[in-house]
Amino acid sequence: MPNLNPDQTKTLSEDLSSIQGQAERLLGDMSEDTVASQVADLLHELAALRLFIDLPQEGDRRRHLREPRRDISILRIDGKEVDCAIKDLSIGGAFIIADWPVKPDAEIELNIPEAGNVAARVVSSTENGVHVQFDNIGDPQLIAIANSMRAHYIK
Repeated sequence: MPNLNPDQTKTLSEDLSSIQGQAERLLGDMSEDTVASQVADLLHELAALRLFIDLPQEGDRRRHLREPRRDISILRIDGKEVDCAIKDLSIGGAFIIADWPVKPDAEIELNIPEAGNVAARVVSSTENGVHVQFDNIGDPQLIAIANSMRAHYIK
């Protein structure tokens, strides 16, 4: 597979997720076992392909598989609560868009819907958003994020 930039892989993964959702709806309406089995096999292949596409690529600074997201959330920085959007999530960090200037090395707390408040450090800030790395993430939070990612790929 050719090297794709993160925006291309995210778009491709989202498109595959849409196809996967359509196939799941078809599967729910099927009554013939043979066709249902074939659609289930197709769903498995789509999930595996999405997983492969979302894995870190050669030259990617990220070390962990990421899950594309569209969560509206809150981050806390310098005692202030700031609205943000979580664009992708991994067990090691997240990419967010914030309504507040956030500089590299800033310590924040990000609210992740299934994991609660997670301590993070800003590793980079661009015009597109903010990359954060989780610091001292607890086992329950790590498990919650991993379970969310598993549900994202295997529906």
